[in-house]
Amino acid sequence: MLYSVDDRTPRRDAHRSDFQIWRSRISDVEYQAMVDAINAFCDRGESFNASWLPGKDPAIRAAFPPLTAACGGSEEQSGFFFGNIVWRVIYDRTDEWYFLPADKEGEGPLGMQYWLRQEAD
Repeated sequence: MLYSVDDRTPRRDAHRSDFQIWRSRISDVEYQAMVDAINAFCDRGESFNASWLPGKDPAIRAAFPPLTAACGGSEEQSGFFFGNIVWRVIYDRTDEWYFLPADKEGEGPLGMQYWLRQEAD
């Protein structure tokens, strides 16, 4: 599950039209490899900025080239595509994740900051 820190209800299909176009340009196997790599990273329970994630995890980095190809070689668009996949993967998980735009104050990288809800002791 995905929750906003400001009590907004997130939608699973944000930026749906762009996502559908990019998704149609990669195979199910390529897409599933990225989903599996993101889930494996999330299973470790680390907080992260989605913009930095491909550089942080070798499995995600290895699954990234088809996303860039699907976006005509555009690094910016492939980053948006990747961000959409991360969003959907976390939205569909059963554990509780929170998000906040990383660029909320207009500083730093674009993307979302995600963190796993920690149980109180």
